[in-house]
Amino acid sequence: SARHADGNPGRAKPAMVEPRAGAAAAPSLAATVALPAPNQGTTAGARKRKALATEKAPRKPRKRQVEEPIQIPVYYGCRKGDFSSVHGGDLVQDCPAIYAENICAHIIGELPLQPQSMSLVDLQLWVFKLFRLHPETQDLHVKGFLKQRKNDPYDEEDPDWYLEYYQWDTHEFYTDKYWRSFANKLKKKRNVTHKFMLYVESSEIRHYDILLKAVNDDYSQQVPAVLPGTESLARCEFSFRYLKEHLAVTAEEMAVYLTGHYGEQVTPAEAWRARQMALEKEFGTFYDSYNFAPRLLKEIARKNPGGFVEIKDSLVSGCKDFRVLQRICWAFGQSLQAFSACRPVLCIKGTPLCGKYQGVLLTAVALDANNFSIPVAYAIVECETKESWLWFLRNLERAVVHQADVCIIHDYKKELIDAVEDLLNSRRRQGLKAESRWCMEHLAENFYAYFGDKNLVMMFKKLCQQKRQHKFDKLWKELDELTSKYMAEKECGEVQQGSVKHDETELQEQSSSSQPHSVEDGKEGDQADDSKGKVTKFSDWIRLKPMEKWSLVHDSNGARYGIMGTDITDVYKNDPVLKGITCLPLSAMVEVTFLRLEEYFRNTGDAANKAIGNPSVSFPERVQDDMNSKMQKAEMHQVLGSEEALKFTVKSRQRQVTVNLKSEYTHNMDKSKGSTARKTATCSCNKPQLLHKPCSHVIAVCCHIGVSAAEYMSPYYSLTCLGRTWSKKFNEFSRNYRKNLPRYYRDVRPFERETPTWIPDKRSECGFPVYLLSDCVQTAVVDEGQQCTTEDESVAGNESTNARSEESRT
Repeated sequence: SARHADGNPGRAKPAMVEPRAGAAAAPSLAATVALPAPNQGTTAGARKRKALATEKAPRKPRKRQVEEPIQIPVYYGCRKGDFSSVHGGDLVQDCPAIYAENICAHIIGELPLQPQSMSLVDLQLWVFKLFRLHPETQDLHVKGFLKQRKNDPYDEEDPDWYLEYYQWDTHEFYTDKYWRSFANKLKKKRNVTHKFMLYVESSEIRHYDILLKAVNDDYSQQVPAVLPGTESLARCEFSFRYLKEHLAVTAEEMAVYLTGHYGEQVTPAEAWRARQMALEKEFGTFYDSYNFAPRLLKEIARKNPGGFVEIKDSLVSGCKDFRVLQRICWAFGQSLQAFSACRPVLCIKGTPLCGKYQGVLLTAVALDANNFSIPVAYAIVECETKESWLWFLRNLERAVVHQADVCIIHDYKKELIDAVEDLLNSRRRQGLKAESRWCMEHLAENFYAYFGDKNLVMMFKKLCQQKRQHKFDKLWKELDELTSKYMAEKECGEVQQGSVKHDETELQEQSSSSQPHSVEDGKEGDQADDSKGKVTKFSDWIRLKPMEKWSLVHDSNGARYGIMGTDITDVYKNDPVLKGITCLPLSAMVEVTFLRLEEYFRNTGDAANKAIGNPSVSFPERVQDDMNSKMQKAEMHQVLGSEEALKFTVKSRQRQVTVNLKSEYTHNMDKSKGSTARKTATCSCNKPQLLHKPCSHVIAVCCHIGVSAAEYMSPYYSLTCLGRTWSKKFNEFSRNYRKNLPRYYRDVRPFERETPTWIPDKRSECGFPVYLLSDCVQTAVVDEGQQCTTEDESVAGNESTNARSEESRT
């Protein structure tokens, strides 16, 4: 057979094409002009009849062909290199002897009747729906392949398999123009045979078959939100450096920066999405981070011994090498060792994630002698429930080692209270001791939600922090009087409001019954189980809340060490390690917290070593300031004398107190070392017992008898313990997981012989924060942020925390 001039196989066309016999010539202007002239002798009627006879009958309208949707194969999961190096021959098995190892899976998609009318964003959304992708996927890449051949209309035996030897033309879809040019070629044309297909790639599409098995029947794909003017869902024109380095900035702040930097108006929604893309460019996609995080943690533990990692996952039916990562808990060895030199108090907090998957970050935070926070342990769970909190607390118990009994300070939430009680009860059965206390700030927020007066809140906080019983009783009485007056005025206002609305409809009455005060009443009843009986004053609200949980003066054995929770209220906003990490992918949380801890330990350790080397400094900075203030106050005290050995009476301006100094001896296990003496001081002002450091009265007595007040201070406030806290060193780890998974496997040792691939639960997907699309962004942020705050801070049994914190998002 002959070949075409372009080298493609096929029969050569003849040099001249003769018209077929009997074929009618196409009508043209020249043919009309060449008609014979009419006979001059004929009559006018004959000429008219002849003219009518020569006129052609009107054409019958063609049957309109029914257009059918275009069926197009969409390939995915090619194992050859990166996306740009994939060619059409790598996808289809045109020649069985070649490319057999690169053949990848595909599904058949149905394009609309007019695919050329679709934009590039429409095409990407079509792929989202076809593969059930995360609604905010930003690493999706699509390209097209096409081959076509013009058939010979004079050869009835022209075989279709000639097309198999044609080369695939590659079409990259950079803009709408490139996509529409490809889409125009998908139409059926006469005497043209063509083949076409798409190739798509993203981190999630690689595991499409696995995800189908992991998704339950109750999975419902969220609808993606597209910003106005978006030309592609996989590209961003903004610089990423600022967005990566300032994780805690709000969407409005990012928008202001980008607008000023580029000179074009940028909306908060566009800034938010640019930040999401910047994070994925730097740390990998949110989807891949679930697989990278466990491997990265094991690599860090290999280079930095003493860490802790615990994973809870579930099997994917029929896929033994894949698991759905449900929870993960980790702690770095340096933080665990640092806690052993701190006061035995752990403050636990939880906050919603604001990335692409729902979840809650749980943390346990310790405080050093200067009240600097130290994140000790972290966990990612699906939501805040009793079971998830208990899982975290049990892992925390396994990871943390301290020579003293640990006190847990936590928020006033029902599910958390129940989890802590279950943990402590199980520990007591094993002969171990521990205490739990409530965070004053969180309880005060619940107090405000009920009474709604900031002055009353300040008085309640003062009551919680009171160290003397007589002052505590006086404040309680005053608070009762003020809250009773407040509730009476509130009830009177409600009665007046009810009389004004007496003539309203039943529907309006139902809506008025859902005012904030009624919601708060219901919540408070659920929180404290005191719904029985009417609350008319503070005593009614607090009566079922154990005083040792919230009152410092009733803190038995000084388990709090004076820590009320104020220092960790905004730990996720102000802490140098935890600030802004809730927006990061999971593996990036691990990496960023480790790198920040390294810098935090280095800087704080240098300051501690500087203080230790200064002979004029006796205590850590904040302890020294507190001691200096007490020394000035002690100069105004008068030690009247000793009633008996080491028992003194000290007179101040207002009253007298009794100070008792004593020594306790503890025997060492090694008899050769003898016993160790530990000096303690008690005072009727109650401060040494609660804070574990001398008060001004004890300092006055020490000056009177000529001993150092430091002997009666807990060792956790010493420079020695401060130096031990920040002395730990960090070793570098491999970060190749950012590049690609195969290289990561070579550089990082797996912690199991057969390491599974972890994937996220698709049911936890979060879509674009829709409130950012509205014109009234600020109003939406305030309203939804207040709603989330009320739900998170209530002690009502929230079974899940599915909504991301709107304040964290923005």
